[in-house]
Amino acid sequence: MAQTFDINMTEVIGFTNKLSKLHKYAIPLAIRSTLNDAAFEAKKVLPLVWDKSFTVRKMSFITSHARINKSSNTTNIKSMVSEIGILKGKSKAGNRLAFQEVGGIIESHFMPRDVARDGSARSGKISKRAYFQRNNIRKANNKQQFIKMAYMNAKSNKSDLIWYKDLVFNVDSFSSSGGQLDIKYDVLYSTKESKVSIEGRGFIRKSAKLAIPKMPTFYRKNAEFRIKKEMMKYMK
Repeated sequence: MAQTFDINMTEVIGFTNKLSKLHKYAIPLAIRSTLNDAAFEAKKVLPLVWDKSFTVRKMSFITSHARINKSSNTTNIKSMVSEIGILKGKSKAGNRLAFQEVGGIIESHFMPRDVARDGSARSGKISKRAYFQRNNIRKANNKQQFIKMAYMNAKSNKSDLIWYKDLVFNVDSFSSSGGQLDIKYDVLYSTKESKVSIEGRGFIRKSAKLAIPKMPTFYRKNAEFRIKKEMMKYMK
């Protein structure tokens, strides 16, 4: 949702009047700088909002995905706009983060179980033993293949994961006694196609709301800079 800034509000109208007596670009330049300052302020306070909206695992994650589009170099005040948002396309996690701003339905293929995470339940990050790539996950097409893979993993101390039916297993041990197999394992992922409903968190919108009240201060700073710069020209 767009937020506007009125340069004729009581707090800053004095500076607007002073700028209007300078060259014709003084007001547009001050406004453009103010909009950009507000966008950077929103990014600065984003971790505060993030901390309240999510379980924080790595704070640098959100700031590395936050991007600012500064107002373009135009003198047309009506077309000036600065933006802050989440960069899509950098990673799948970043795409989902952008999606969570407004919420909706996410389709997921590999759903981690609680045992796949460090810490308690869903609050921890994925543990190293649960990491998987193409070279460490093997698919068993039937029960016999699963048993054979489990045996080979235990015998060679491999950490390969086994994908069997709709589950991904990590085998801890394999033993046989009296014709009975004893395979100890953890189920790390469910691979059934699933849909997860994500509630819109609005963390970008919330951070913008924290930055908006500071815009008069930014405007005063930029107006003073323009006035001082203009005065310096006449002092030379």
